[in-house]
Amino acid sequence: MQKGLISAVKAVMPDVHHRFCVWHLWKNFNKNWKDLQLRGLLWECARATTYQEFRDGMEKIKRLNEDAWAYLEKWPMDAWTRSLFSDKPKLDSICNNACEVFNAKIKDARAKPIITLLEEVRMFVMRTIAKNKVKLHNHTGKLTPVIKSSLEKVRKESKHWKPIWTGDNGYEKFEVHGHPTNHVVDIGKRLCTCQFWMLTGIPCVHTCAALSCVNKQPKDFCHRWLTMDSYKETYNHHINPIPGQPMWKKAEDCNRPHAPKIKTKPGKLKMKRRMDADEKSDFETKKPKVDPKLSGNTADGVHLKRQLGAFTCSYCGDKGHTKRGCKKKRNADAATAAAAAAAAAAATEAAEKKKNDEVHTVPEKPVQQP
Repeated sequence: MQKGLISAVKAVMPDVHHRFCVWHLWKNFNKNWKDLQLRGLLWECARATTYQEFRDGMEKIKRLNEDAWAYLEKWPMDAWTRSLFSDKPKLDSICNNACEVFNAKIKDARAKPIITLLEEVRMFVMRTIAKNKVKLHNHTGKLTPVIKSSLEKVRKESKHWKPIWTGDNGYEKFEVHGHPTNHVVDIGKRLCTCQFWMLTGIPCVHTCAALSCVNKQPKDFCHRWLTMDSYKETYNHHINPIPGQPMWKKAEDCNRPHAPKIKTKPGKLKMKRRMDADEKSDFETKKPKVDPKLSGNTADGVHLKRQLGAFTCSYCGDKGHTKRGCKKKRNADAATAAAAAAAAAAATEAAEKKKNDEVHTVPEKPVQQP
């Protein structure tokens, strides 16, 4: 968690619901506790939609490792578990995938100056609005395609649940039986004890089972933000075009901002984020994509060296090897070296013999008499 970010968001936007990315929370958690069972329990607690499920998961973590439980307890519970999320956004996402996708789109522009970066972002948003406006222009139906597909999956799973009417006058309250536990549905207030309906705005399996008893369509009970009317209202506006930067009007009587003094580090500018050790191991274990049609590739997807034609030795003229690996040249070089060594030894021996002969033939000096 970045220091100061939580307090800054609360100060600037005090009424906005703030959440943590559970993936980043787990990455920090995994630095100290790498147990697979603890990892599974952490994600179970984050995905739990009821407080009872979340409490049971935290108790299991506490029994396994009390330090890991204390680490999770220090973070606000309403920021990383679905059981305590606010139901106003109508979104149950526990990961920061939307921001990650946006950062990936502006990856190249982030290394450019601030004006160029903002222009790249403006053009990206302008293209996105225009593309999404045309994408579902001819779509028919009350719900968007993604929500319609999700609702269809939920409706198919609702056949495993048995709704029981409580006998109210409005025919709205049901007790839905199934595994692992029973739930209460109030169609009039749009409530379910599993809290999935309130979190996402999509009727849950228990609600779909109850609606089947009263012959009502689940699509009529989705939140209005999930309908095609809201989708069209979202992309009803547009961004006005802007001419090129040389045609901009220059501001007068203002201090032109100067670039900050930054000490550049030696080496190439790094564009990728720093990954943890376990992330690097995951990327290294991935096999490269290989075209099976290439002759230089093996079945396990490993690139081999380029297959060249037969070599011709420039020394002996035979094919299949080069001059460097020629056996005949190696034997000839060895014979030449042996002959040279023998000649050197013979020359040395002759020189020593000649020296000895000269020593023996030196005449003695005559002795002078007084």
